[in-house]
Amino acid sequence: MPLVIAMMAITLLTALGTVFVLGTMTETAIAANYRDGTEAFYAADAAVEFVVQDLAAASDWKVILNGETMSAFIDGPPGGVRQVGAGTVDLTQATADINAIAGAGRGSPPYALYAYGRFADLVPNAGVRPFIYVAVWVADLSDEGSGEPGSAVVGIVGRAYGPAGSRRSVAVSIAREGGVDESAPGPVRVASWDDLR
Repeated sequence: MPLVIAMMAITLLTALGTVFVLGTMTETAIAANYRDGTEAFYAADAAVEFVVQDLAAASDWKVILNGETMSAFIDGPPGGVRQVGAGTVDLTQATADINAIAGAGRGSPPYALYAYGRFADLVPNAGVRPFIYVAVWVADLSDEGSGEPGSAVVGIVGRAYGPAGSRRSVAVSIAREGGVDESAPGPVRVASWDDLR
């Protein structure tokens, strides 16, 4: 009888230990996914801010929106597959996805890839993990109406890809008085900001 009680106690303690280990592993995975998602969100937002500053400094938005010029932040041709941690990012497919999500099917011009690369290369010496990849697309949304005649509106979508498959996107539209190809452009302002899921 004492042997049976001892065996039952060992079985019960083993089951209890297994439950605690599984609970700890699950909590660790949840925390890691949350961290990766948060890092991806802030990386996407930072990449969009970089492009906003890039566009604010440009005097002619037409050459950017027509795809004649790209950002200085690129890591090769604007297509193909990039390695991100244990996964990959296909920039050609990502561009098609952004156009489907951002509403280019509504008759607005398609979003074109403008800036892309490892986030650690965008903000060197910032202590960020090297496995986050960011890409930013731009489109001319002036025809969709900014509500203000004579102003240019550019849509910007930034997406960050984390090492374990997390990805977050930020969509911004910016406006500038005087059109897209003025020699002395007016100030740039953020017209809208959205966290795309």
